[in-house]
Amino acid sequence: MNKNGMSRRNFLGGTGSLALALPLASIPAAAQTVTIPDDPNGKSRRSDLAAEIPNRILPTRAIGPTTITVSGLPLDGQSDASAIIQSAIDSLGTDGGTVLIPRKNTGKNQCTYMLNTTANKQGSAYYALMLRSNVRLECQPGVKLQAMPITQDPIHTNRAYMVYALQVHDVELVNCWFVGERQNHVYSGIGTGTDEWCFGIQILGVTGMTIRGTQISQCTGDGIDLGNFGSSISSDIVICDVISTQNRRQGLSITGGDGIFVYDSEFSYTNGTAPLDGIDIEPGGAGASNITIENCLIRGNTGCGIQLNAHWGDIINVNVKNCLFSNNFWNPFTTQMSKGKTISGGTLYGNAFFQNGKNVWLGNATTNYIVGGDHPNDERNNSFANNQTLSNPITYPNLTKTSTQGYVAGSDLGASADTRAPASGTTFGWNNYYKP
Repeated sequence: MNKNGMSRRNFLGGTGSLALALPLASIPAAAQTVTIPDDPNGKSRRSDLAAEIPNRILPTRAIGPTTITVSGLPLDGQSDASAIIQSAIDSLGTDGGTVLIPRKNTGKNQCTYMLNTTANKQGSAYYALMLRSNVRLECQPGVKLQAMPITQDPIHTNRAYMVYALQVHDVELVNCWFVGERQNHVYSGIGTGTDEWCFGIQILGVTGMTIRGTQISQCTGDGIDLGNFGSSISSDIVICDVISTQNRRQGLSITGGDGIFVYDSEFSYTNGTAPLDGIDIEPGGAGASNITIENCLIRGNTGCGIQLNAHWGDIINVNVKNCLFSNNFWNPFTTQMSKGKTISGGTLYGNAFFQNGKNVWLGNATTNYIVGGDHPNDERNNSFANNQTLSNPITYPNLTKTSTQGYVAGSDLGASADTRAPASGTTFGWNNYYKP
């Protein structure tokens, strides 16, 4: 617990940094107790911050043994590098392998390779790079992949991606830094179009994909969009140690899939065109199920932090654990549904919600959800402070904690009458509320 009483975990670091908040179960026993000076008198306190944060064990993908280092990349920081990188991907045999993009000085001690997101076309979608099965695309540290501005009118009504993964399996994106073209995008102004389909990474109908150590920013649409493709259901998708920030439409959209895991990542400062969420789970007819979002930082989004919107398809078993939600303009976490679709099953455990514009909101008969823990000191309790700041001023510090069981209506937590009804099966356990 910190001196302001905000959370039992420690979210440390300055602007733009995220210290991992792993649950105790993942910390080696020898590292669970750490002595940290707490005041000038030398007193110390127990901390759940491990002395050494272990690596998270991720799935092993069937990546081929061959490694190709891309050569011949343009060093002027302006010319299109898409075809050269794509050629390296395509040159791998059927068993795949690793394509390594090296760091070279392209001027001012930087390494910038440009990607033309309209260079290739598949159906109605344009793309710069297309991934293959059994392939890892990896960048050396300091490599920036920058999207070239989109100016052609026909593109505005279509889709354009920096990286496209379509109906492939066993794929990895590692240590990549993608920067979109929203600052230089030539907006069409055609009809009611919002030019919102220019994504950093598009994943459709993929089985077994890992994105790790990667940043996506400044996309005209979503940083990452993940969904199904016809009858091909995306499954076993892992997003770990990823920062998706300052994108125009969403940090991450999940429009379908079964078995999606988001760990140790940041989704922040989405702004530009609706829905404007950090993470938007809004599936099509096949629905979305078995989603875990754990130890993530969700902050500064102009829309919601995480939104579950069952408008076209059902949403089943979404578990949000040990995440920090702050300074989101609307609800930090919200559920809504229509047209007979349902949101059923899932948990909100061990999260911290503070300084958000509105409260956590469970609406429209959200069923079989569990919010909070089983006793006053349960690590699954959520912590709330200084929410609904659209109506209330922010106050500091937050020193008084009240641990309460059951539904507590107010500026921190809200739920529709049908969600609160016993028939919904939704349970409001113990949660912590902090006041000045």
